[in-house]
Amino acid sequence: MLKELFITNFHMINLLDSIQYIMDEKKPHSEIGFIGLGIMGKPMAKNLINSGFNVSFFARRQKIIKEMILYGCTYHSEIKDISKKCKIIFLNLPDSKDVKSVILGKNGLWANLQKNTIIIDMSTISPQTTKEISKKLKIKSVFLIDAPVSGGEIGAINGNLSIMVGGDKKIYNKIKNLLSVLGENITYIGASGSGQIAKSCNQILVAGTMVAVSEIFLLAKKLKCDLNLIQTALLGGFANSKILKIHGKRMIKKNYEPGFKAGLHLKDLNIALNLSKSLKIDLKGAKYSKNLMLKAVKNGKRNKDSSIINQIIQNNNK
Repeated sequence: MLKELFITNFHMINLLDSIQYIMDEKKPHSEIGFIGLGIMGKPMAKNLINSGFNVSFFARRQKIIKEMILYGCTYHSEIKDISKKCKIIFLNLPDSKDVKSVILGKNGLWANLQKNTIIIDMSTISPQTTKEISKKLKIKSVFLIDAPVSGGEIGAINGNLSIMVGGDKKIYNKIKNLLSVLGENITYIGASGSGQIAKSCNQILVAGTMVAVSEIFLLAKKLKCDLNLIQTALLGGFANSKILKIHGKRMIKKNYEPGFKAGLHLKDLNIALNLSKSLKIDLKGAKYSKNLMLKAVKNGKRNKDSSIINQIIQNNNK
């Protein structure tokens, strides 16, 4: 018990020390801002609270506001009040225009941003937008770190997300212990926008693997094999993957309650394909995955888990 307490306290001291440099006063700063408390953001904010940080947040939905206040967070009714109080601010928002609006908009963080503030954007957005915002923030001596994540809702809850980081490496080194509250596999990729590029690669691979799992389940089902046994067998070999394990179970049970919504995955695939188009690269697999996701969204499944593309593949082969 004493050993566990020592380890916990030592970890907390390291976290506070890693962000101490941003303060005008030479003392630890534990005030964290958080905007974007959806499926992923809410458990992230809770993990920060669990690690001893004071979290100030902005949200619109009353249910979320009440839940987070009860959990110990401080609610602010205006986004600009977050930047007035906090010099470390996390974002986890749906798309590029939301991130741009929250940071640079008339009623956003911009008006009250303090010198040496660090904005850690864990949203998945266009790398070009990230670079544009980062350049603008330098006017106020504010740093933007792009840190999109992979691991879904369960990874956010367990604090073992994979985090792909872009931005100034010196700033990353100052906040990487803070990121360790939210994730286990934290990789610095490179300059501003690099984290978003890595996330585009991730989203192509995840979608493509879900297509493959859907197709092997279709084949096995048509040949009257038990899908649970097929999954068990394949998890024991080179075909093993988190997609087969987690999304495979969703597909077998036909439970598509969202861990990550189809509409958001479609948005991410569009970002990836826009990148490939700008480079004149033809990614046929990514296009096929995107078309399946688009069909799911058009069929009213936007808010279902993105593994709903299994249902599209099944329906296409009846």
